Amino acid sequence: MFKLLLTLLISLCLLFNAGAQVVNTQFGQVQGTLNGAVNQFLGIPFAKPPVDSLRWKAPLNPDPWTGILATNNFAPECPQKKFNQGSTADTIIGNEDCLYLNIWSPQLSGNLPVMVFIHGGGNQQGSAGEVNGGTQMYFGKNMSERGNVIVVTIQYRLGPLGFLVHPGLEPENPNNVSGNYAVLDQLLALNWIQNNIAAFGGDPSRVMIFGESAGGLNVGNLLTSPLANGLFQRAAIQSAAPVISSYVDATNKGIAYVDTFSAPGTDVQKIAYMRTLPIDSLVKYETSPLSGGAVGMNWQAVIDNIVFDDFPKQKFESGNFNKVPLIIGSNSEEMSLSAPQNVLPFMVTALINQYVPAPYQSQAAALYPPGTTAAEARESYVGILTDAQFTATTRRVARCVSQNQIEPVFRYFFTHKHAFSPLTELGSYHGMELFYVFNTWEDATLGSGPLFSPQDDSVQTNMLQYWVNFAATGNPNGPGLPVWPDYDAGPDCFLEIKATPDGSACGLRTAESDFWDAASNYSGCTISALTEDLVSHENLVIVPNPSSGFIELQIPNPSTEFSLNIMDGTGRKILTEQNTISLNLAGFANGFYMVEFRSSEKVLRTKLLIKR
Repeated sequence: MFKLLLTLLISLCLLFNAGAQVVNTQFGQVQGTLNGAVNQFLGIPFAKPPVDSLRWKAPLNPDPWTGILATNNFAPECPQKKFNQGSTADTIIGNEDCLYLNIWSPQLSGNLPVMVFIHGGGNQQGSAGEVNGGTQMYFGKNMSERGNVIVVTIQYRLGPLGFLVHPGLEPENPNNVSGNYAVLDQLLALNWIQNNIAAFGGDPSRVMIFGESAGGLNVGNLLTSPLANGLFQRAAIQSAAPVISSYVDATNKGIAYVDTFSAPGTDVQKIAYMRTLPIDSLVKYETSPLSGGAVGMNWQAVIDNIVFDDFPKQKFESGNFNKVPLIIGSNSEEMSLSAPQNVLPFMVTALINQYVPAPYQSQAAALYPPGTTAAEARESYVGILTDAQFTATTRRVARCVSQNQIEPVFRYFFTHKHAFSPLTELGSYHGMELFYVFNTWEDATLGSGPLFSPQDDSVQTNMLQYWVNFAATGNPNGPGLPVWPDYDAGPDCFLEIKATPDGSACGLRTAESDFWDAASNYSGCTISALTEDLVSHENLVIVPNPSSGFIELQIPNPSTEFSLNIMDGTGRKILTEQNTISLNLAGFANGFYMVEFRSSEKVLRTKLLIKR
């Protein structure tokens, strides 16, 4: 009996391995495993290990290998000091040999859309194999299988190893700059995907990048990098906005960081010494990126005039950025997991006094009243941290991008609460939506079994389909889904993501977002100068353009009922006409305007130049 059982087990193993096909990449053959109906490849190297003399250098292609490389396990995390949300406890983990990616594919011979996920963690922690709630949060098997898409997750260098700027590093670089190593890792991974993903059944012309928190920040930054042009065709920014530091500020920070190690000699000698230090020494002084609910970006990408040549807002306003369809959104209680659990009314007042300029403090107290109970105080405390850092900044990016490209933008607001979880009272906290995008909440310790509700299933089903549709077509809408309106800076319409999604709402926390814009002295976003490639849209053409006033729109198969909207440089609607394709704009001042065709079937936009 034992021999028979052993024979059966061996036969099953052989059958299982036979189904895991070998795939040829540009550097060698890889073989993964079958996970259900999905081909799973974990730990494919996309770069040479950035160790020893390669520490703080641009990533290189991996050395080719002979034979078949087994890709059955996640690679180690990149070196980091690991913090948990809401906790001061930390541990040092990781390995410098960490530049690997993971692929889930339902069919290796297909031509499927590709979804590339960039993990978060404040650019100083996290990994593609992140474990949260007892499950690997970004595990791509369910998304790939249920969405019929290729899922890729990547890793990149973190903290000082990924972002250090220092004069001792500049002589090694032909452009005499340093920093942005983590961004170069992401760019190399995206180049690898362009060159290899077809062998895994993916379509390199339909690559979507998406990320949450610092991962979303990195997605937003990649929209502005000239080196990322053509490497992706859709993007999604979840609970983040792009942030790039000046080179001078980053250099001063880098010098101070290196000097804490008492490195001897010249700047170059100091870096040589730093390359001899163990990784534990390099990250042991890191502080939490989420201290008390305030997001701290200790390590940032920098303007080096190579990877990045200007700040994000200026890039969007110039019109010189990577224009692709964009999803952007945030959660209703972002900082509820990271804010203090016990908040008293005086703490709300102290928070306002700490972060809000004096002329605006009374208005802040009216919008976020301290209350008289701990529950009321905590609601306002979380509201301040959420709206200042996420709700308002998301609106800024949505407005600025939508006003400076023809490609559509879609805004969401995630408000779903865990139905039966101990985390229910925390609301829609930072990162919660990822469980639903990846369809992994059902596998989490706190979400499995009877705690996984029909509402949870509805949210994950809808979110996955919206994201997959977007990857496939650049539009999240599709059969059986409530309509998600494309974004217009004026009405600020969005999709509320809950058990039954609702795309009919407009004006998301408008008073609060207006307040934070004013308190932070945010000046708004202007429309870029029109370039020739933006004069027409493949489905919407204005004749003539530029125009002295009278225009006619050429629209293939226009609907019986439609409206034409004209918007100024701030996104404000200044004219609406019904069911006509001819307009007389002789009374309009010279300048740039957005023209929008809107019907029940579609929304089309293009830009118009009035010039006399």
